[in-house]
Amino acid sequence: MLHACALVRESTARVADRPGCKVTIDDAAIARVVSRMSNDVVASLLGPRRFDADGVHFNDPHDPELTARYILCVDAINFCFWPDHEAIRDAKAQRDKWAKYPVTAQYLVKQDGFDNDGEFKVPVRTEHEEGPNALLFQGMEYEHVAGGLRKALVADRRALDAERLTRVDGPKLREMLGWPRPLPLEDERARLLREVGRGLIDHFGGSAARLITAANGRADVLVDLVVRIFGGFRDVAIDPRDGSQVFLYKRAQIFVGDLWGRFNGRGLGRFDESIKELTMFADYRVPVVLRNMGILRYEPNLARKVDQHNFSTADIVAAGSAEEVDVRACTVQAVERMRRALEERIEKEPELNPTIPGEVDEKFVTSVALDWFLWTEGERQRDDAGAGKHHRTLTVFY
Repeated sequence: MLHACALVRESTARVADRPGCKVTIDDAAIARVVSRMSNDVVASLLGPRRFDADGVHFNDPHDPELTARYILCVDAINFCFWPDHEAIRDAKAQRDKWAKYPVTAQYLVKQDGFDNDGEFKVPVRTEHEEGPNALLFQGMEYEHVAGGLRKALVADRRALDAERLTRVDGPKLREMLGWPRPLPLEDERARLLREVGRGLIDHFGGSAARLITAANGRADVLVDLVVRIFGGFRDVAIDPRDGSQVFLYKRAQIFVGDLWGRFNGRGLGRFDESIKELTMFADYRVPVVLRNMGILRYEPNLARKVDQHNFSTADIVAAGSAEEVDVRACTVQAVERMRRALEERIEKEPELNPTIPGEVDEKFVTSVALDWFLWTEGERQRDDAGAGKHHRTLTVFY
């Protein structure tokens, strides 16, 4: 039986090779991009990167159990932030029609976020102020989830105990994150944390470390365990064209990748060469970067929906639609082809992967590291004029 990661590779390759696929992968562009990678970029792709250069994440070197449980909780609710940004925009534009907009917009309008002239009020605050005023007009991002749970643990190291997780509801999660309004898909996020707590209690005595060690140091086996025990990580689409399953497992794989990065490939993050079994993590940001690089091309109708949307529901790429399946599957396969192209370049240019005296850890290219590189590029470019828009899909998977 194929492991979960192998199922991702096999099923996404089938989609990418399908006649009539709405996304095309340009192999010449892949070759061009890989050939132009600097030595420093290549070096950064040969092992776990520095996981937390921005200080967002919780880490206690003396408590790997708590650090691992934190990562599992973050990745359980790491999805779908864009509705919060659009709700704020809707509130600004439609002050008197809040009932038709998502809960975030309702909150902003009900809390009188406007002055008498209908202009959005921005509270006076210092640059480094934190709390509801500082967050009121920010759209939610991953950093708010990761940083919010970190602050919750700093305040109370038992905040993410498995038993407590089983009792989390929407308002409690909001309180833990220090978020001033209902979260996008708030009830689902709370339910997924309850699921994590219950799964850890039922199978591993409440311990994330026991979950990880049950995989015996194999990254692909750990992905199998996660998707088997926690239903909310079972990121699988049904291709509407033929009814076949397309496996993506974005958040299950990113959990294992995050462990590898957080623990620098050691301890609970030691997976040796099995880390190569993981694919990239199919989300919103990486397809934008691959399109900017010329690696992905969308067919005209899909391109118009993504690039020229006016924030109407007609421009949402529906979860499980052929368009969404093709975007995510081709993103996975494009990064797989990039990985193979980079391996071929390193084989021809061995100086890119030198042997350092005294260094025992073998270095190799992973799709995980390529994902981190591309995602970081996307974050860096996201505010640039002409950087491109991402597709909008309402989902709990990414």
